[in-house]
Amino acid sequence: MERRDFLKLASMAGLGVAVGGAFSGRAAADPYTGKLFLFIHAGGGWDPTSFCDPKGSIGTDDPDPMNMYPEADIENAGLIRYAPVGTNAVFFQKWGNRLLVINGVDTGTNSHDAGTRTTWCGTLKEGKPSFGALLAGVYGPSLPMAYISNGGYDYTANVASITRVPDTGTLARIAFPDQINPDAENPERYHTEGTTARILAAREARHMAKLGQQRLPKLRQEMSTLYASRLGQNELKQLIQYLPENFEQGGLARQAQVAIAAYRAGICVAANLSTGGFDTHGDHDQNHIPALSNIWTGVDFIMEYAAQQGIAEQLVVVMGSDFGRTPGYNTGNGKDHWNITSMMMMGAGITGNRVIGGTDGRHNPMNLDLNSMQPVPDGSGVRIKPGHIHKALRKFAGIDTAEIVQRFPITEEEDINFFA
Repeated sequence: MERRDFLKLASMAGLGVAVGGAFSGRAAADPYTGKLFLFIHAGGGWDPTSFCDPKGSIGTDDPDPMNMYPEADIENAGLIRYAPVGTNAVFFQKWGNRLLVINGVDTGTNSHDAGTRTTWCGTLKEGKPSFGALLAGVYGPSLPMAYISNGGYDYTANVASITRVPDTGTLARIAFPDQINPDAENPERYHTEGTTARILAAREARHMAKLGQQRLPKLRQEMSTLYASRLGQNELKQLIQYLPENFEQGGLARQAQVAIAAYRAGICVAANLSTGGFDTHGDHDQNHIPALSNIWTGVDFIMEYAAQQGIAEQLVVVMGSDFGRTPGYNTGNGKDHWNITSMMMMGAGITGNRVIGGTDGRHNPMNLDLNSMQPVPDGSGVRIKPGHIHKALRKFAGIDTAEIVQRFPITEEEDINFFA
């Protein structure tokens, strides 16, 4: 799809910006230049035994095979073992030296909603902001697209604003409200530049006058928040300049193109990217393995595209899902919900070619010894939970001591330095 087509489809989809009530106003912000965090959500519950925590069949006489591929065919990319199915080999051989794999993560639930929540905010408790929201609240509270979401868990608890960007949207119409048809070669304007400037000045004067008439702090805050939500047009104009001439056909690649353009414009800190197809209760191998290949294709594109755009040294990618899939197959050759899963990360500041945590032959979690960082039997060590990972991610991102983050402490889990 060409950029012009992307912008023409305004009537088919919208771009919504919901500004959190925590802000009392918005001043022009400096462009954001820190790390860009992309969170890839595999919707439905992916099966780590089909990629980064492989468990194969012991042979044709196996009465309850974990998977259909033989255990002997499991392959390695450096220190990372992977299942010999789909496009796993292409992905892990290319990117294994950049990947940190965390296996044996106990989400504590088989519920899609609860699993998605705990994977991306670190707790099963409701009402807690996602990690992406915390990042945006600390590093980009006044940026117009600090936190972009294409799905997954994106609750903000009012610590940041959220921008939902569909595959096609109305970015140009928001960035250039005075142009009759922003995607035209030489767009006509509703008003002259002088008239537009007078309108903006009158709008600001009216806002200040109305604000001065209010005495209730809550009303003043909400009025300022509404006004602030309209002040991002100049930054959005910068975004338009960084959008590609041709968008990828869909999926993670197109979502990433918008997020990376917003980052290059200095207005994005974090983005949720989302893809589905993993809730494979029937015909698991036929459906799940292609869905995994879609993720590997998307991540490969993201890493290559980030390098082309000159931001490879600022990009961090975190991959996760609702939970895992049950050991073995059900009567429909599918796999059901299982609370044990894996997460994978790569990018700036992450040492690759590493695996932390593990599971036994039936994908039950093994505890982690915090001294050796090796899996150990039950009775010793610590069972890895999403809270452990998020506690470490907060420190890795440098936001663990921020006031906004301290409102939502993770106190139940020990400190585990996954990023040493």
